[in-house]
Amino acid sequence: MTVPGTVIGAKWPRGDGHVKAAGSARYTADMMIDGALSGVVLRSPHAFARIRRVDIATARALPGVHAIAFSGNVPAKPLDFSIKDQHLFPPDYVRYLGEPVAAVAAETEAQARDATAAIIVEYEPLAPVLTIEQALAQDAALVHPDWQSYERRESSVLEGNVCGRNRIRRGDVDEGLVRAAHVVTSEFTFSAGLPGYIEPRCAVAHAGKDGTLTVWCGSQSPHGNRDDLAAFFDLDPSKVRFINQYVGGAFGGKILMAPEMYAAALALQCDRPVRVAWSRHEDCMHAFPRAGGSAVFTSGADADGRLLAMRASFVFDTGAYIGYGSGSALIATMLASAPYRIPALDLDGTLVYTNKHIAGPVRAPGAPQANFAKELHLDELALAAGVDPLDFRLINAWQDGDLSPTGQRLSSVSVREALEKAAAAIGWGRPLPALRGRGIAAGWWFSACGTSQARVRVNADGRVRVISGNPEMGTGAAAQGLPIIAADALGIDPANIEFALADTGDEAPDDGAHGSISTFSAGQAVAAAAADARDQLLAQAESMLEARREDLELRDGRVVNAEVPSVGASFAELALAAGGSIEGRGASSGLADPEIDESLVQGHGFAAWPAASFLATAAEVEVDPEMGGVHVVHLATAQDVGFAFNPAGVIGQIEGGAVQAMGWALTEELKYEDGALLNPDLKHYLLPTALDAPRITAIIVERPSEEGPRGMKGAGEPPVTTPAAAIGNAIRAACGAVPHTTPMTPERIWRALNPNLRA
Repeated sequence: MTVPGTVIGAKWPRGDGHVKAAGSARYTADMMIDGALSGVVLRSPHAFARIRRVDIATARALPGVHAIAFSGNVPAKPLDFSIKDQHLFPPDYVRYLGEPVAAVAAETEAQARDATAAIIVEYEPLAPVLTIEQALAQDAALVHPDWQSYERRESSVLEGNVCGRNRIRRGDVDEGLVRAAHVVTSEFTFSAGLPGYIEPRCAVAHAGKDGTLTVWCGSQSPHGNRDDLAAFFDLDPSKVRFINQYVGGAFGGKILMAPEMYAAALALQCDRPVRVAWSRHEDCMHAFPRAGGSAVFTSGADADGRLLAMRASFVFDTGAYIGYGSGSALIATMLASAPYRIPALDLDGTLVYTNKHIAGPVRAPGAPQANFAKELHLDELALAAGVDPLDFRLINAWQDGDLSPTGQRLSSVSVREALEKAAAAIGWGRPLPALRGRGIAAGWWFSACGTSQARVRVNADGRVRVISGNPEMGTGAAAQGLPIIAADALGIDPANIEFALADTGDEAPDDGAHGSISTFSAGQAVAAAAADARDQLLAQAESMLEARREDLELRDGRVVNAEVPSVGASFAELALAAGGSIEGRGASSGLADPEIDESLVQGHGFAAWPAASFLATAAEVEVDPEMGGVHVVHLATAQDVGFAFNPAGVIGQIEGGAVQAMGWALTEELKYEDGALLNPDLKHYLLPTALDAPRITAIIVERPSEEGPRGMKGAGEPPVTTPAAAIGNAIRAACGAVPHTTPMTPERIWRALNPNLRA
């Protein structure tokens, strides 16, 4: 029997599992809309060049061509980011190889590609800025020669090739380092990496004669994208509709629009739908990768291993435009010293332009990089102090009442519990065979709550439908988590609840799936909507059954008299009596930022982390010193989620995060030569597969927050942040050395073991 309050916290199958396993789930590329034209994007062959002229006349006259979009016939306004440095099609400079210069819609893809080849673009090639070192050199060429004319938010930093800077300072670092018995300096380099989703991007757009525009897509933020697209093309948002399909993974790579904008630009020029579907190669050319960069750490500890001071500096490559890249530098400084007590801190992050692909907000932007550097560095300091790495962390770990780097008072802190449980899961301290080692790493993360509205509708056939603008990205947050929340309030099996894919036409606005926000925001809205529907069901039953409300209960799709359960009415009967349906409405209630000490931060727009969560990952690896190969034997992550609404979903997030982080740690790397991406495919960009996955132990820690619904904390992004560092520390423990560069490839491991030999 299913009654209210018994559903949340139990394990349930996913609502989208059957259609995905059966192959009947529809993704955007499956949308075959009658009369749709093929849209193809023309991309720059140069990493950096001045555009002298674009001539579309010849291409426009070719057979089958219906529309050509370029800088000359789309709005001249810049895209709306914190620095307005980018246009839909560049009017003056191309700034990375593969940047879209024009787009064509034609009857067939072959005709569209012929037309793009016929567009005349006169370029004046310029010397590109391809590395952070080149960008920061005293005589550096400018990726944006006209940067001084750009509009930007007041808090944004823009100076030459530097497009972001933040700093956190507390105490006297120099004095702390002087007092320290042990001081270590470490330098690190991070390679850029793909989001790694399986489904290449696709969008279909159709402009109606009545001024409407419909876009079919697979977006992480359909409502936000709708509003941004409407603003750019000067359209009424109420006449623009984004209809999400199933999404084959995203990991932050589908927050920003890409094919949606080009399909819309073409559709607005003709009376036919336009379909822009990218191959894997094209998608990798526009994938908003995880930012590459570098870091330098210097820290000191006393003779007992207690941390006294830390100085850390990050530089991230955001590529040709700012986009959403600033988050990497902001998050990195918040993670650089956490979750440890360190009296004196000086932490800074810098963001620079280069002539490469635009970096994006890939799952936990900046966090795997920051934790990799910080946790490897702290292991080196523990080694210098002669303290076991686990003990070193336990000595310095935050506790309730401690202050974050920015002065936030911390509560429900579970770092020690996470460390101890992760370590125990892999047998920390037990003897190992030669060339095997164990490593550990810890971190923290924020929760977020955006705007979300939802409806829970009980239909005349008794079925219950959850309508939310929160998109299902493959994580199960919308397809599984939201139905569970509604089912818990209504006392029914989640299998009896239908969920709707996000559609801006449903009038259920939502800020989207990003930043560990989905269940926190949309879950609040659905819970409130389900409670409203429950109240309406009880009110209808009170009248129909002539019973007092306090005597009524919801059980398995019925409202019954608790004293005489045989007396009751089904949801279907109650919906019919109410006029055909009962619909509850709800909205998220928001989440206030905790107080911080503003005097400790400079240029930091993300210095308060509400409902903070904590985690630790322990790893066991085996190393082949002759070949540099690494076999990850076991990964164990203990993650504090506050309260696990959906334990199966949390375990899935932890397991997926472990494998994704292992790829970033060992194999995944975007390789460039003269600005050209050498591996824009999954043949040469090495994602881990199921065959590569190690044994994974997922440990749920529940230390309720004061802010979250039922004490929950964000769960989606943290599990990708610590495994790479744990693997790196395990490599050092196994063989005595570890590369300070990701990915830690066999060649780099061999070189770390043989610093004086040449391969």
